[in-house]
Amino acid sequence: MELYFSWRESAKGFSPSCSSNIVNEDGVSPLSCLLTDDGGQKPLDTVPWVYEGVSRIISIRLAGSDAADWNRDAWGAELTKEQVKIYSLHDESYFELVKLDSFEKALLAWLSFVQLEPEIGTSKQVEI
Repeated sequence: MELYFSWRESAKGFSPSCSSNIVNEDGVSPLSCLLTDDGGQKPLDTVPWVYEGVSRIISIRLAGSDAADWNRDAWGAELTKEQVKIYSLHDESYFELVKLDSFEKALLAWLSFVQLEPEIGTSKQVEI
């Protein structure tokens, strides 16, 4: 799976954008939706939330937790040792499954990207 990060102009200044080469039958990538679900916050204000997601992955790996949930405003993730179910909080039957390692790579890459100086034309492609 490849993710594509870029910056776009919005009413609040700049917003990070994410798209994927893997989409569902509706043309939607739940993973991209989860990453960009900012809760109405500025990009840098979402950094602690993304770190919390990484922390929950570490907890599953190192502390032996069986599962963890990580949710935002409209999208959530159910993390287990094997995979992550990314789903709409409005319709839990609308979901995508990714491997835990791939999800961690996506979070770390997103974290790195949103901390860059926002600039139109800046983009990053990530293989997860």
